[in-house]
Amino acid sequence: MTYREWMTQTANRFGIGAGDVELILCNRAELIPDPDAVVNPTVAKRALVAEFATVIPLANVSEGGYSVSWNWEAIKFWYNQTCGELGITPQGKPKVRDRSNTW
Repeated sequence: MTYREWMTQTANRFGIGAGDVELILCNRAELIPDPDAVVNPTVAKRALVAEFATVIPLANVSEGGYSVSWNWEAIKFWYNQTCGELGITPQGKPKVRDRSNTW
């Protein structure tokens, strides 16, 4: 399996299309110089997590009896789980700092 195939299949679960997959591969060319190379899942996950906030759909769509909704809890769970697996601090997660020495 190549990086492009892995990214397409994984991102498809989140409603991320082929155009966005190409954008991720382009933006993360330093991690994935050859999208048609054999995939290293850790590198592929790192690239997807780094670009996740820019490609995930931002709004629910509703139009005349047709609506699209996202399971945001599942998306957040995947994102946080993958960040933990890679040792990355998730974006938007508050950082706890020891300020006891300022008293």
